[in-house]
Amino acid sequence: MNLYLEPDLATQRHGRFFISQLDAEPTDELPACGTVLMHGKHFQAFNASDRETWWQWTGRPGCTLLLLPPFEPGELFDRLDWQITLRDETPSSDDGIIPDTLSSEVTMNLAGSDGEFDRMEGHQWTDYSVNTRYIKQHHGTGVFAATCLPLWSISLLDHAEETLVWLEKLSARAGTTAESDSSQLPAPELELEPTDYTLMVCMQAWDINTATDLSLALSNSAASLFSIPEEGVLEGMARLRVLGLIDDEGLTNVGRGALNKSPYGSYVERLKEVAPL
Repeated sequence: MNLYLEPDLATQRHGRFFISQLDAEPTDELPACGTVLMHGKHFQAFNASDRETWWQWTGRPGCTLLLLPPFEPGELFDRLDWQITLRDETPSSDDGIIPDTLSSEVTMNLAGSDGEFDRMEGHQWTDYSVNTRYIKQHHGTGVFAATCLPLWSISLLDHAEETLVWLEKLSARAGTTAESDSSQLPAPELELEPTDYTLMVCMQAWDINTATDLSLALSNSAASLFSIPEEGVLEGMARLRVLGLIDDEGLTNVGRGALNKSPYGSYVERLKEVAPL
């Protein structure tokens, strides 16, 4: 299992614990595959575009995102019915060293019905409340997961191996994919929706690189045939980012190459003449 830390977590004490105990590696980019750990509170603070990017990433085989405490109480992610609620009593578990060791430190529950949990792996307490849930978008995808177990706790100093096993069993549900060699990754053209090319054309023609600006430009554009709802813009840009076709600056070299090779590339110059109002 390749274990990575989201950049913000990597700079904090919790992240340093994972680096020293579990040999986790910080990553500034979405890895081709592997398990990424992130504070739930940090994910909740992301804008809709960034959350959608991570969701799209977990749609790829071999990719697992696990959100860890701390969380903000309330909705975790608008695509799911998961809610973070406060506990009134200390939970207990009969299902493994990890939940049993951490039970006295858990202050929240993960409520909701979307996805699954595995009691055999300690995802459920003896009072039937749930501490860990995971969901696969369909059979062949990776895993989006959240746990209320503070896996960064010093209580697990003597249980590094057991912690890795717990993580590996969760990550195993994501399946496998090619390693990071980009030549082995699926060709972006094969995974794109037709509207994704529209987004790339507009971004290139209008020099736009954020979902908010692109949604506004599309709503103000005279090119009415490019009417894409905001949700479609968010999903499309997240998909493009996961595939490496765009970044914070706009289209990447790979993205420009894919657009130029497509039937849509010729529309860039024409669209420059139809700038947003």
